[in-house]
Amino acid sequence: MPLLIGLMVAAIALAIAAKRVRVPYNVALVVGGLLISVGHLLPGVPPLNPEVVFLVCLPLLLFEGGITADLASIRANAAPISLLSTLGMVLAIGATGGMLHALVGLDWGPALLLGAILSVTDTVSILYAFRKAPVPARLSGIVQGESLFNDGTALVAYSAIAAVVAGGAPPTLASMGARMVLASMGGAVVGLSLGMLGAFIIRRTEEPLADIMVTTAVALASYVLAEQLHLSGAISAVTSGLAVGVTLHRDVTPQSQLSIHTFWEYVAFGVNTFLFLSVGLTTHPGDLRGYLPGVGLAVLSVFVGRAVGVYIPFLLLRWLRPAESIPPRWQHVFLVGNIKGALSIGLALGMPESTPSREQLVALSFGVTLVSLVGQGLLLTGALKKLGLIQEDAVALAMAEQRGRLIASRAAHVELEALHSQGLLPRGAYEHLRSEYQVNIARAERELRRIGEQHLAEGARDLLAMRRRLIDAERTALQGARRNGLIPEATAEHMLGQLDERILDLEHVLRGRADSDTQKEHAS
Repeated sequence: MPLLIGLMVAAIALAIAAKRVRVPYNVALVVGGLLISVGHLLPGVPPLNPEVVFLVCLPLLLFEGGITADLASIRANAAPISLLSTLGMVLAIGATGGMLHALVGLDWGPALLLGAILSVTDTVSILYAFRKAPVPARLSGIVQGESLFNDGTALVAYSAIAAVVAGGAPPTLASMGARMVLASMGGAVVGLSLGMLGAFIIRRTEEPLADIMVTTAVALASYVLAEQLHLSGAISAVTSGLAVGVTLHRDVTPQSQLSIHTFWEYVAFGVNTFLFLSVGLTTHPGDLRGYLPGVGLAVLSVFVGRAVGVYIPFLLLRWLRPAESIPPRWQHVFLVGNIKGALSIGLALGMPESTPSREQLVALSFGVTLVSLVGQGLLLTGALKKLGLIQEDAVALAMAEQRGRLIASRAAHVELEALHSQGLLPRGAYEHLRSEYQVNIARAERELRRIGEQHLAEGARDLLAMRRRLIDAERTALQGARRNGLIPEATAEHMLGQLDERILDLEHVLRGRADSDTQKEHAS
């Protein structure tokens, strides 16, 4: 228990420090975990257990991705997402394995296995960069959509290759292809079946806590059942999440919707925090010292493999469906954002003991993941700026500046009145300062009104954001009144349900505006 508390304190401190110094929190967690490991600050930390990654962390993260996915964006970008997560992943694994065979000297079987391990992408890092520096909505949608399915493809390939390599038989295209198709199709059927069962139960319950328990059970059961049947647990978890997500958007009460989404947002944050911290704690620089040249060559192999898996599918998309082609600048994001994560570590540690060159594969996986998470994670935002993908909304910035002036001037005006009431300012100085701040307040209000009238879309978006804050204030007041016994429980629940409906209405409006922006980008 003291060790668990120490890890939680370390994670909280590192997350706060990351926000203060404006470093991606996953990078801070990995570096912090590495320093804790090197400095022996928390002795007795167990190594990262692959079973925990596969049976707990992975199902939860994949299901969360499915249940919160924007289906409209996935449908609109189905062609590039499908190409990247199928053909792109197969090409990336093959090219990476070929480079590892040629440069590092690995046999074909271990080389392809390591290629599958290092083809898994940590999407948290690039999505963090997207939040800090907004990019075009369509690009963000394609990245998120690909991340939902590429892990499944990579894990199916990993399982197929690992089974063949550990068995001692040379991997053949026919054997691996048959395993991948069967595992993918079967996993999708299992996930869809359990997802529909979970959706059926959720539609008939009106208790948010019970709904949360149902989604948790579906997330874990879909993965475990598929794995027991020797199918793809990853694809099963994603598919079940998508099936439940459809029901949430259409047939579930607003209160349950908000409760479920809040719960899964917390789960995703907690699991990612644990995984990133574990990567740092599990990595021992001394063990990598003898493999440094190989790590460098493996990093190069991963870049080449990802480039093959990105540019060739996009080239085919441009030939086959020119209307849905992707601008070259956008294509580069899939290369520079190809950051490895804790899943690669878990896959490496989960390799069968009979795998040839297992020690070398594990060391290379740790080295590439560490270099990728820290190096690419720190440089990603700068790379997006270099590519000219950072969208700076001049209207939004102007409104923010005037809003800041208004807030500062009103705060100063309140303080001025307090000083005057205490007799700390002469009458003449008070009048002069009061007049100055009143002019500043009036000017800021006038500019905000002018910008809102000239740019109706930005004004409407600003108004919606303010409405959301006001609804949150209403919710806080109602919850306080319920706790203090000022209103009955039934009345509070009814009124809170009405607020949930208003919040969902606002989110639908905002989502509609985002979809409209995506369609405009797609058309352009």
